[in-house]
Amino acid sequence: MGPFRLRSFLLGHVQRVPNEPTLVHTARNVLSFTIPGFLVDDTAEAAPRRPLDPHIAAQRASTDCLDGLRGVAAFVVMIFHYTQYAYPRLRQVYGFEGRYHLVQLPIIKLWFSGGFMVFLFFVISGYVLSARAIRLMVQEKRSGILKVLSSMTFRRVVRLGLPSFVASFIGFIFHRLGLRGKPTNEYQPGLVNDTKYYLSSLCKLFTFYAWGPYQIWHLPPLWSIAVEFRCSMVLFLILLGIAHCRRVPRLVVEGLILVDNIIHDRWDMACFMFGLIIAEIHIYSQEKANLEEDEHKKSIRDTSDLPAWQTGEDRGLVKFGLWAIFVVGLYLGSVPTEGTCETPGYQTLCKLTRSFPEPWRYIALPGSFLVIFSIVFLPTLQKPLASPLARYMGRLGYAVYLVHELVNMTLGGRIREFGWAVFGKEGAGYHVGFVVGLCIFVALCVWLADMFMRAVDIPAVHFAKWLEGQCFVRSYDNSNVPI
Repeated sequence: MGPFRLRSFLLGHVQRVPNEPTLVHTARNVLSFTIPGFLVDDTAEAAPRRPLDPHIAAQRASTDCLDGLRGVAAFVVMIFHYTQYAYPRLRQVYGFEGRYHLVQLPIIKLWFSGGFMVFLFFVISGYVLSARAIRLMVQEKRSGILKVLSSMTFRRVVRLGLPSFVASFIGFIFHRLGLRGKPTNEYQPGLVNDTKYYLSSLCKLFTFYAWGPYQIWHLPPLWSIAVEFRCSMVLFLILLGIAHCRRVPRLVVEGLILVDNIIHDRWDMACFMFGLIIAEIHIYSQEKANLEEDEHKKSIRDTSDLPAWQTGEDRGLVKFGLWAIFVVGLYLGSVPTEGTCETPGYQTLCKLTRSFPEPWRYIALPGSFLVIFSIVFLPTLQKPLASPLARYMGRLGYAVYLVHELVNMTLGGRIREFGWAVFGKEGAGYHVGFVVGLCIFVALCVWLADMFMRAVDIPAVHFAKWLEGQCFVRSYDNSNVPI
């Protein structure tokens, strides 16, 4: 029995029976809601769909694979946060201080490296948020850019903020219930102090007046959501400023802003700028190919996003080059966050970035650019990232990112101890117990995140669109604007 039929079987009796008590029917509905969304036939319909407007249809394959990659990255962050307590030295790379574990090899260690995943998050956001406006610039349809930017700017705080608020409030409730300790040794617990402490942290989530590291004890991963919001707003301002520039001056301006970001140690904004530059190159190549190729050539080409200059004899060489930079990007992304300049294989690179407070970030930064750049041009990499499983992970990614740490902070230690209680903490038993606990942890997080996605994340998207519809003039259509 396939998963879809299983879902239908499980819910076939949920339809309300005549004269059935309301309480019983409500219980049935609650039970049906707890069944994971990947078992339901209409999961794809429940999630917000991208419109099939011809102006952005060509971009769908790329955005689908990037959504999938974002979902995979969220799962890697989840694994990293659970793993770091059992294997704190996994942050280090093979060869550091005489440690030679195969799982610490570059590229392999990316499967439990949360730091580089954040870089991928930000570069993907830079691409996705700028792609629609860039396509309008390339197509010389600049009159629609203001509408697109206005819509995205208006909806951004609701889209990011509502799920963040709900998740952080759950963290606040956990604190009040005594499921966590005190933020500091000097902290005096109590309803008033707890509420003040929570609200003082929350009010700094979406602000333009503090560009330092954002911290919220109730849900630490929200630091990246604060960065995402600020950098999104700056990106929209940049797009507005370059909306009427020709392509070459536009690229020059973007390059200068990128250099300025690096000079001023704004690695986060540099990620968004890299995403914008990738969108410029990729979308221009798509549009150029569409203009230059006749119908016959289109019919014999595969469905990749490779531009016209990558066909024929040069195509094999270009593909090899793209694969090469993909591997280089993964290697750079494997840079350790600790002992960067003492790690074999990264010592030379660190000489170039030693002047920065966190040298590893400026090794990972170009790595994230190379990875995303190669993916948008390589169909072989796009296919697994656009598979049904990857698309589901992409839809679930934001919820996983918010929910997993709530589970980790309250139940993660107990789950790990359960695995070790069964298999022991010595020898192979330690590793087996950890893997068993990890499986339980991932399954629990996916189940809870799936419910969070359907209860909070998707409604937040719809609410943002509804609120925009209530506030914007009636003649405005936001159906073609990215979420």
